[in-house]
Amino acid sequence: MSSLDLLLLLAGLVLSLMVFGYLFGDTVLFGIALYVLVGVTAGFTTLVLLQKVLIPMLINPLTTFPETSALLALVPLLLSLLLIFILFKKSSKISGIPLGFLGGVLAAALIVGVSRGTVVPQLLSVIDAFEPDRLTTAGMPVWSAIFEAFMMLAGVLAVLFVFHHRRTQKTSDGNWGTWLGGVSGLGQVFVGITFGAVFVGLFSTGLTALIAYVQNLVDFVRLWIGG
Repeated sequence: MSSLDLLLLLAGLVLSLMVFGYLFGDTVLFGIALYVLVGVTAGFTTLVLLQKVLIPMLINPLTTFPETSALLALVPLLLSLLLIFILFKKSSKISGIPLGFLGGVLAAALIVGVSRGTVVPQLLSVIDAFEPDRLTTAGMPVWSAIFEAFMMLAGVLAVLFVFHHRRTQKTSDGNWGTWLGGVSGLGQVFVGITFGAVFVGLFSTGLTALIAYVQNLVDFVRLWIGG
C-alpha cells in the first residue's frame, strides 16, 4: 500500500471518529467533519462542472465564433450572466428569467422521466397481469396468478382513492363517505407497506455500506499496528 493510500485511510479514520463523536455530545468535531464534507463536495462538484459542462459546452464553442455552435453557446452564456443579478435586491427579478428556464426544463425532464420510467411500466405490468396466458394453463385457471392480478389492481385503485378521499372527505357524508373511507383505509395499508419496504431497502443498503466501511477501517488499523 502506498503512502498516499495510507494517508487517505488515516484521514477517513479521523473523520469517521469525529462524526461518531456526535453520539457522545461532541458537536464541535462533528461540525468540523461536516464542514469538510460540504467543502470537499462543493469543490468536487465545481471541478466536474468546469471540466464536463462549462469548458466543453460553453467556453470551447465560443472559440469557433461566428459558427452556429458559437452562436448557440451565447444563449446559456447570457442566461448565466443574468443569474448575477440575484445578488442585487433591486434587480433580482431579472434573475428569474434563467431560473424560470431552469425550473421548466427540470420539471419537463422530471415528468418525462417519471412517466416513462415509473408510471407507464407499472401500469403496463398491471395490464400484463390480466393476460389470459398468465391466468390459465391448459384451459384451467391459475388461482394464484388471478389473486395476484386482482390484488395489484385493488392496490392501485385503493391508493388512488386515498388522495381522492382526502380532498372530498369534508364534503362527503352518509354511506358514500363511509365507503370512501373504507377504500381509503385499504389504500393507506398499501401505502404503508410500500414505504416500509422502501425504508427497509434504504436501511439495509446503508447498513451494508457502514459494515463495509467499518471493515476497511479495521483492516487499516490492523495494517498500521502490524506494519
